[in-house]
Amino acid sequence: MEKELRTFFSEYKRINASYTLAFSTMYFDMATIAPSAGIPYRNEMMSILAGEAFAYQMNPEHLKKLETLMKITKDEKLKKELALYFKELDINRNLPKDVYIRFKKTVADSEEAWQIAKERDDYKHFKQHLIQVIKAQKEVISYVEKDCSDYDYLLDRYQSGMNREKYDAFFARIKTELLPLIQRIQKEGRKIDDSLLYQDFDLCEQEAFMQELNAYMQVDPTKCYMGTTEHPFTDFFSANEARITTHYYKDNVLSAIFSTIHEYGHALYSLQVDETFTDTAFKNDIGFAMHESQSRLMENHIGRNKAFWEYNYPKLQAHFPKQLQQVSLDQFMTMINASKPSLIRTEADELTYPIHILIRYELEKEIFDGKVDYEHLDTMWNDKYEEYLGIRPTHDKDGILQDMHWGAADLGYFATYALGSAYAAQFYHAMQQDIDVEDALRKGDFKIISDWLKEHVHRYGASLTADEILLKASGEPFNPEYYIDYLKNKFMKVYGLSHV
Repeated sequence: MEKELRTFFSEYKRINASYTLAFSTMYFDMATIAPSAGIPYRNEMMSILAGEAFAYQMNPEHLKKLETLMKITKDEKLKKELALYFKELDINRNLPKDVYIRFKKTVADSEEAWQIAKERDDYKHFKQHLIQVIKAQKEVISYVEKDCSDYDYLLDRYQSGMNREKYDAFFARIKTELLPLIQRIQKEGRKIDDSLLYQDFDLCEQEAFMQELNAYMQVDPTKCYMGTTEHPFTDFFSANEARITTHYYKDNVLSAIFSTIHEYGHALYSLQVDETFTDTAFKNDIGFAMHESQSRLMENHIGRNKAFWEYNYPKLQAHFPKQLQQVSLDQFMTMINASKPSLIRTEADELTYPIHILIRYELEKEIFDGKVDYEHLDTMWNDKYEEYLGIRPTHDKDGILQDMHWGAADLGYFATYALGSAYAAQFYHAMQQDIDVEDALRKGDFKIISDWLKEHVHRYGASLTADEILLKASGEPFNPEYYIDYLKNKFMKVYGLSHV
């Protein structure tokens, strides 16, 4: 009997994978090249297709077979995969098909409304859609059998094992250790003028440099494609295909550079998971903080490393001699590691970045505690920026409308960005103990780095927990002090501050 059930499970996963591939392909197309006039029809058709996928995945007979397999098998690895699979199914398992379809349509309409609202710089156009998305999200969660709050449930879904209590403790360290340093830099730190990085940088030249940068990182063009979109993201198609996007700005040459490095961190992770995990929960259910750890490690610990630019800066200068010929490497390094409060999360420096996440985390807690007046949620957002970073958005597109996550029903997701950054610091510290990272970067031998990540992090996928992977790689479970110490030491040095 077990043999037949294993065969069914394999077929079940393959069919689900075919739906996922279809959705990923269509979503990538919609976010990059699809004409906007086709949005309403595409949303309607995708909601119908989502309903069909839902019906197959949640077929009671199918679920019964999987439950039987989980009960009778003595294969511990299979049991673990099935447990992950059932955890992923929990949110939809008892959900009526019509509620699921309505939820998917609500989210699709909301994403469209967010795009329009951002273009119009008008929160009011998005407000009602946001209310409906949150209402729909709570309705979906109400069908889940759980012994925790709705928000704890969402936090755990995005990174297994996490909850409000653990995040509160983590963000308390962020507030206690980093906010005073940010304020001290503003008062006592040396002044850094990075205005030369915000001149007119030709977009075609930026794209040409990006090809050289991809070659340096040994991006395999047969496996990884790069497009452009408003909000850069990565999508994972198979063990041999990932797609990333970036966004070019004429007056900000760093934006596309660091978003590309960041997104490739995600892509590399996906491409280096053990290929035997294809179509399994071990491939598909990697925690979001774990995934973010690899993109943040790549973007910051690698991409802002002087050794990285010793190899790549002359190439950037060659594309922009007029703008950068008078800027030395040391000056460039100071500029790209400057810290100052800013409004846009994706453009934030390393030190102020977790404060952007802290703000969203605190607002999400208020949303789920029922303390939010949506008429003034944009003002609450602005107030927190003023309180923590000393700056206040004057435009909705630079404030509450800058991120698409809430419109996409991704509440509980933001916290993983900060947690992933902390994971990254611990992984990088461990990597430094094993290999000469800077020598590899200086020589352009990127394979040494990608091989270390594959061996110590990527290959495991979700077959191990984040703490288990951190323990294997660094010798201890998660320790946020690596992150705190890294940021404090780095930025006190950048700004010429002494330890108090």
